[in-house]
Amino acid sequence: MTRAILLTHGALGEALMTSVESILGPQEEVVVLSNSGQALDQITDSLTPHLQGARCIIFVDFCGGSPFMACKSLALPPETAAIVSGVNLPMLLSFFTKRTQMNFEELSQTVRQDAMRGIQLHNE
Repeated sequence: MTRAILLTHGALGEALMTSVESILGPQEEVVVLSNSGQALDQITDSLTPHLQGARCIIFVDFCGGSPFMACKSLALPPETAAIVSGVNLPMLLSFFTKRTQMNFEELSQTVRQDAMRGIQLHNE
């Protein structure tokens, strides 16, 4: 099973996981980390132990922020870890409902597509 790591600013990751679990129920193999009060090297240090032993998708809030930069600084092998920025609820629901049904590469792409499909403009 692919592990999820949510690495975000402040309490965003916790709030997203609360929403996911209110819809889908409790989830296994998920780690929620925050950058609050941490320098880049501290964020990297808190992330590193969770990268061992399983393939994972690391969900960060936006490209270029300290959570993203911490992930990029580790030069993670693409066959075992993927970084997906712009984490949102449709993305996470897709991940948690499909992670046991798809291989790692397919799951990464599907999560990205489902996240984008969840963003729509309704101004009618």
